[in-house]
Amino acid sequence: MTDMYLDSTDSSENVGQIHFSLEYDFQNTTLILKVLQGKELPAKDLSGTSDPYVRVTLLPDKKHRLETKIKRRTLNPRWNETFYFEGFPIQKLQSRVLHLHVFDYDRFSRDDSIGEVFLPLCQVDFAGKQSFWKALKPPAKDKCGELLSSLCYHPSNSILTLTLIKARNLKAKDINGKSGK
Repeated sequence: MTDMYLDSTDSSENVGQIHFSLEYDFQNTTLILKVLQGKELPAKDLSGTSDPYVRVTLLPDKKHRLETKIKRRTLNPRWNETFYFEGFPIQKLQSRVLHLHVFDYDRFSRDDSIGEVFLPLCQVDFAGKQSFWKALKPPAKDKCGELLSSLCYHPSNSILTLTLIKARNLKAKDINGKSGK
């Protein structure tokens, strides 16, 4: 499962680094994540700075997202925030992937993605506290758009129905700059 989060491509685009530490409390089955700082983040605002914050997720569970505070007008933020993931036996934790996604906060529009890091926790030695400096990977630019769909399963006759409801932000794929719909 963790293979999909391992990036073997060499990205020459520098979008900064993130410093964090991981520790596991075996007695209380709790993962302790400290998001410490960012370094050399790119400017996303007209002022030549960014307003960065970090969104933290333990994949594949996307429902429980945690976020650091926003650090205003800086390319080298210091968050120094601690997050606790309680009730995670070490076996369960080994099947998770830590996802740290740095965003630039924008008050009146969608926040800009700066970069992200995926760390499969099966690769972490939880015998002691581990500290990491990781290069942020640029956000994926090959998104083709969004689909709103519906799935319905009828167990009585074993039929699965997929309905495509709406598409938006589709990338132009035809020579005329449009996409067939």
